[in-house]
Amino acid sequence: MALKVLFLSSDTGGGHRASAESLAAQFQLLYPGTTYDLLDVQAKDGVPPYNKLVQSYKHLSAHPQQWNFVFNFSNSKAFEFFFDVSQKAMCEKAMRKTIMEYNPDVVVSVHPMMTNVPALCCQKISKETGRYLPIFTVVTDLGSAHCLWFYNGVDKVFIASDQCRHLAKVRGKVPDAKIVQIGLPIRHSFAVQAEALGDRMSDKGVEYQKKVRGELGLEVVDKKTVLVMGGGEGVGSLSNIVNSLYVEFVEQGIDALILVVCGRNEKLKEDLESRDWNGVIMQYHKVKERKVARSLQDFSITSCVSGLSTGTVISAAPSTGCMEGGVTQQIRKMLSNSNLNKENAMSSPELMTPDEAASGMNFDNVPDINRLPTTSESNEDQVEKREEQQQPQSEENDDNIDSRNLQEASEAIYSKKSSTIKTRKGDVTVVGLGFVTKMAEYMVAADILVSKAGPGTIAEAASLSLPVMLTSFLPGQEEGNVDFVVNGGFGAFISDRDPAGIAEEVGQWLTDGAMAAQLSLKAKENGAPNAARDIVEHIGKLSLKWKQINDDRERLDLEAEQLKLGIPSNDEEEGGVSDSS
Repeated sequence: MALKVLFLSSDTGGGHRASAESLAAQFQLLYPGTTYDLLDVQAKDGVPPYNKLVQSYKHLSAHPQQWNFVFNFSNSKAFEFFFDVSQKAMCEKAMRKTIMEYNPDVVVSVHPMMTNVPALCCQKISKETGRYLPIFTVVTDLGSAHCLWFYNGVDKVFIASDQCRHLAKVRGKVPDAKIVQIGLPIRHSFAVQAEALGDRMSDKGVEYQKKVRGELGLEVVDKKTVLVMGGGEGVGSLSNIVNSLYVEFVEQGIDALILVVCGRNEKLKEDLESRDWNGVIMQYHKVKERKVARSLQDFSITSCVSGLSTGTVISAAPSTGCMEGGVTQQIRKMLSNSNLNKENAMSSPELMTPDEAASGMNFDNVPDINRLPTTSESNEDQVEKREEQQQPQSEENDDNIDSRNLQEASEAIYSKKSSTIKTRKGDVTVVGLGFVTKMAEYMVAADILVSKAGPGTIAEAASLSLPVMLTSFLPGQEEGNVDFVVNGGFGAFISDRDPAGIAEEVGQWLTDGAMAAQLSLKAKENGAPNAARDIVEHIGKLSLKWKQINDDRERLDLEAEQLKLGIPSNDEEEGGVSDSS
């Protein structure tokens, strides 16, 4: 039986519309003849500033700190109360009229600012028409969902995670009976590809991956492939990430294909096609030389005498700190510690030299203090670092080592480090993609996804058991998405301000088969490729029941009115009932 569905959504980011369209496609597959409409009821009947959500979102998403303030301010009990009262007083009547004009069988909200008042509208419409109008909420966030998502007046709330279940119960007072945890609705093509792919790491999965790569026209089908998506990130940060990936793979001898989704950014696509990749490698080595020299020049012996480092580092992995022993020994330990190659994920990067700025790269990183733990930083590694730092202090007299000897040590150590770099260079190709319509196929073709923390992208990757490296997020709203990935065990977060750290971790995933298999397995466990279908089945069954009840009620009411007027019912006519007189 067909249904008439009304989706309440807004183009504040692509996720809301994408979720609505994925659900609409399933309605038409499962209930042939179904029709649907998308309505931004705030833009049509809302009051300032809520009727300008799309314009406001475009500005705020480009200014993360402003977004963070607005999100946290509005995600409060005080604002929730004000929004609820003001919207019901100023907008309910107009919104109710608009919804009635569509005459739907069911209303589905996929936006947090279109739940409370529309739910009240549906209740009043049900009373006015005598036909119950069900309304459902489908939450399109994975973790830190806004409080306005959760309103007890709807029929059901569909969520994708335990975090959202907790928020629904605590913030929205939604009972368990109304909460349905399935997953984030994504496009049907991902369900099709997930079924065809099966186990990504199996022989069958590998062969299917090669087949898809060939169908996409990729120049090679047997190279490790990394898919890079910028989302809302600027061209500069995305470009730096691609440069760092290229350098890391070449230097570590990893044969790889880097696919960069540029979308409608033709400038970035053309730049990648014409980029001097040999120049990128040369610039990398120049910057590394300057970095080693500066690290030694800035090293302070006096700061270590007291046993304290001038640069205290707070990190998931222990910092190098002040190491005891001879200065040369200290230098070697500093240079061999991997943390020196990783910038703080949340702090401001150092100013680039003119050469670095010209190349669009910043390899001059500082130690990480807020970076989330990554898979390559095991507890055993951290214990070894602690033991190394606690070696007995040498009794050598280091005060006589002058700056000339430090410089000689710098050159010797850098030469030694350079000689350890793998002699075989990786064969790396970078391909800029325009606007991609076959995203499911490209995610099948990829071995790792590098992206911002958009909930839809994360859900799509998990549905295809694809490990995820997150590089940025909108403060507040998308922080929970990072937790979903990291706690789920199928990825990590390293800020886009640390492109070298991103590249190093991705390179580790590509070269460690056991780690890649574990990440893929965890992604599969957290994926829900058929979430849209399952949600629609729930909504469709309840909506059809209400439609049948409504039709039966109308029929019974009509018969009751006819009986009052002395008009025999159809049952009486068929049974031959007549007046005995």
